[in-house]
Amino acid sequence: MSRLSQDEYDQLRKNLEERYRKKISKRRVKAIRVNSSYRWQPPLYIEIGKSCANLTQDGPLEHVVVIYESNSFLVCTLENGVAGGRPHVLWRGDVKEVVYDD
Repeated sequence: MSRLSQDEYDQLRKNLEERYRKKISKRRVKAIRVNSSYRWQPPLYIEIGKSCANLTQDGPLEHVVVIYESNSFLVCTLENGVAGGRPHVLWRGDVKEVVYDD
């Protein structure tokens, strides 16, 4: 699964809004460029449909399925956010560029 259908995207967004009690933008994010404030985390370019390492310290390579924008960015992979677990949270101040899927 590399991309969610519109219905899957909307349903997951609603579930995350309810779970975290945060408003999540309906605008689709295609990619983000991150310069993390965590010293262990290198600069990242996280893109839908691509695999990404270093989402967690010493964590595995994960396939990015969706990125949601709220007061922070929620990066969902199959293991974290889509099929279970919590999405990876990246603070807005660490995100240096946002590419939208317009």
